Formats: sequence, C-alpha cells, structure tokens
Amino acid sequence: MNRKPKDAAKTSGTSPSISDDDSFITPREVAERLHIKVTTVYEWTRRRNTNPIPHYPVSRKVVYYRWNEVVVWIEGQRVAA
Repeated sequence: MNRKPKDAAKTSGTSPSISDDDSFITPREVAERLHIKVTTVYEWTRRRNTNPIPHYPVSRKVVYYRWNEVVVWIEGQRVAA
C-alpha cells in the first residue's frame, strides 16, 4: 500500500495540508479522524446512498479510503447558510 510515514511532516520541514494525505486508510481511521462511529462510515459508504463516500472495495469485507478524497467529499456535503 501507499502509506506515508507518520513523521513525514517532521522530515520535510513543512506540515502537510489535511487534504494532501493521499494514503489509503481503513474505515476505523476515517472514523477516528472525523470523530464519528465506524458504523456511520459504513452507512455513508453504502451504495444505496445517492452520494456515498469514495472508497476502494478490496473484497466483500475489506474497504479502503483515500483521506484526500474523503475531505473533498465532506466539503461537497456543505449546506449553504
């Protein structure tokens, strides 16, 4: 998998933007980053939703996400005030 080292920001001298992270992450990691339940991530991923989170199904029980795509998806969910 295309994982970046956790200390990549320390070695490069600049801190990456939240959407610069293109590594694959698990549903649990998505839930932790968004401070939501894992079941909510799976619910948002379901294909019957009109706009599911972009994801990469590896098998029936394994799915991965790219964090930068999740961020773009969340920004697309914004409701104008």
